[in-house]
Amino acid sequence: MDVKVEQNLINYKLDSKTRTALIGMIVVGLVSLAIAAFGLGHENLRHEGGHSNPAWSAYLVGTFFILGISISGIFFTALGHITGAHWPVTLRRITEGYGMFLPVVGVLFLILIVGAHDLYEWTHEEAVAHDHLLQHKKPLLNMGFFSGILVFLALAWSTFGYLFYKRSVAQDKDKDVKHTKFSARLSGGFLVFFALSFSLVSFETIMSLTPHWFSTMFGVYCFAAAYQAGLSSFVVAAYFLKKKGFLGNLVNENHIHDLGKFMLGFTVFWAYVGFSQFMLIWYANIPEETFFFEQRLTGGWEYLTLAIPAIKFAVPFLLLLNRPNKRDIDFLVKVALWILFTQATEIFWLVYPANFVDFSLGGYIVSLGTVIGMVGLFGFVLLKRLEKAPLIPVGDPRLEECLHHHQ
Repeated sequence: MDVKVEQNLINYKLDSKTRTALIGMIVVGLVSLAIAAFGLGHENLRHEGGHSNPAWSAYLVGTFFILGISISGIFFTALGHITGAHWPVTLRRITEGYGMFLPVVGVLFLILIVGAHDLYEWTHEEAVAHDHLLQHKKPLLNMGFFSGILVFLALAWSTFGYLFYKRSVAQDKDKDVKHTKFSARLSGGFLVFFALSFSLVSFETIMSLTPHWFSTMFGVYCFAAAYQAGLSSFVVAAYFLKKKGFLGNLVNENHIHDLGKFMLGFTVFWAYVGFSQFMLIWYANIPEETFFFEQRLTGGWEYLTLAIPAIKFAVPFLLLLNRPNKRDIDFLVKVALWILFTQATEIFWLVYPANFVDFSLGGYIVSLGTVIGMVGLFGFVLLKRLEKAPLIPVGDPRLEECLHHHQ
């Protein structure tokens, strides 16, 4: 089948209806944070002293959720370049746009730094002074390092995202293969940096909520969940653009099928890493490790703890096994939205029990509301970026192969 790149399929403009919907989502996020800050109680705190406002926990849930989504775009872009794969080329401008959101993540990090005292036990000098383990971890768990590393990583990730995007857009005009070669070399450096940096930010922002706990697998665990959600978001983005009359057969059922296979693969990978982490902690039965799960098996948290493997693994796994399901974007987008919902739920499960003894339905609802607000902000920035260049990299040397991709 002959596939033509028609201008009306690749020149995107944000319509007023979508803009209004995204602004509405941002308002939902702001209202959720306001309710969390002024409408939820601070009782049942995990640590003595009552230092945690639930709004900051909800904010951390939303920030870490959108970080994982946006950085997944650069990771997907880098994988495509370093492997020389042709099938993701027409999806790549979308994922390059994800990387251009990372400066906003940097701003979100700055706000998170302001709320660190409400979230992290190790920011309290009196707690550190009477705790040998916190003193031992002080080189990594202190406000100077915490603030510096978040700012540095946001700048570094933003630079990688900008370089991928800039080179790709430049190639649209000059069709020079040197941009592809540069991006392939850049991808090697990014993938190494990403493995270290995303693990570090997971340790600093999420694992340090419970500073006495540690897991050498936690960085990989967070990556697996984030990329599972990131892949799902690519399906949602492609679905949205196609329903708005863009892309056409430039992104067809074969490209969608490949995304579906990756979604299935990372659903299994997340389950594998999560079970391995739990099994090693359960088998060793060391108090310094087991209390993380003990916190999440009391106070009403046990129901969510038992539900997560079912909703985040079993449901999408069974739905994605069937080949036709992975080729039908109308079906696949429903699975993708479900995975995004479970990702937000899992981050809530990671964050809230660290500071609150009992499960709070109100806390869960405002966390989901905050995630909706972050998604609205992300969608607005992404779609405004997609207005500035063709929706596919028209100068990529692998474009023709991508257009005729089949399986």
